[in-house]
Amino acid sequence: MAYLSFKLRMGKRIKKIGVKYCGGCNPTYERVEMIQRVQFRLGDQFLFQQQGEQGVDALIFINGCQRACAFQNFDQKETFNYSITGENDFEALVDWLIHLNKKGN
Repeated sequence: MAYLSFKLRMGKRIKKIGVKYCGGCNPTYERVEMIQRVQFRLGDQFLFQQQGEQGVDALIFINGCQRACAFQNFDQKETFNYSITGENDFEALVDWLIHLNKKGN
């Protein structure tokens, strides 16, 4: 069954977050595991899906290193976005998502 454009949980809209991974040529941490940990921490507040899906509320760029190639050639005016480059960005990413959710956009 295809994903719905949004889900409802106790009357609240669940935000769709597009995820774009870098090519993985020089990762310094487990990039996929990072999103899995975010999902575990935040429960079902967000629906994470591939960056190309329509109707996302925000984008997360998961870069494996400081080069941040997943974020290159992206027009930042398109949508809310956040770019991470390492394991140390985990808490900041969680905080950004919580703020995004509270903001109600």
